This record gives sequence, structure tokens and C-alpha cells, in this order.
Amino acid sequence: MPFFFIPTALGVCFFLIWAFIGGMIFRDSQIAVQREVDSDRAILPVSVHRAPGMSVVRPKAKQTRRKTAQFAS
Repeated sequence: MPFFFIPTALGVCFFLIWAFIGGMIFRDSQIAVQREVDSDRAILPVSVHRAPGMSVVRPKAKQTRRKTAQFAS
């Protein structure tokens, strides 16, 4: 490798390392913001918007059938 390529290669590597570090910092900040949004979403649930006149339908309790025990005599 010619001597004048060595400083150029070192400069490119220096730039690439700092670009990688900057990208990692940016990615970590984006992940932190997403975690904060997700935790806020769990704390304050979004209300459901309903059209006027719609009633709330709640599921009925599950009814279990009692089976009579039959004993062999």
C-alpha cells in the first residue's frame, strides 16, 4: 500500500467508527422513547370512541352445567 493511502484509510476508519457510535446513540434514544410510549400506553388506556346510540355489550358470565353423579350399585 502506498504511504499516502495510509492516512486516508485511517481517516475513513475514524469517520466510520464515529458514525457507528452516533448511530448506536441514536438507536438507543429511539428505543428509550418507544419504551416510554409503551409504558404510558399501559398506564393510561386509550378510551374507545363509540357512535351515539351504541350501547356497551358486556360478555355474560359463563354458566356451568352441574352433572348429577351416577353411582353404580
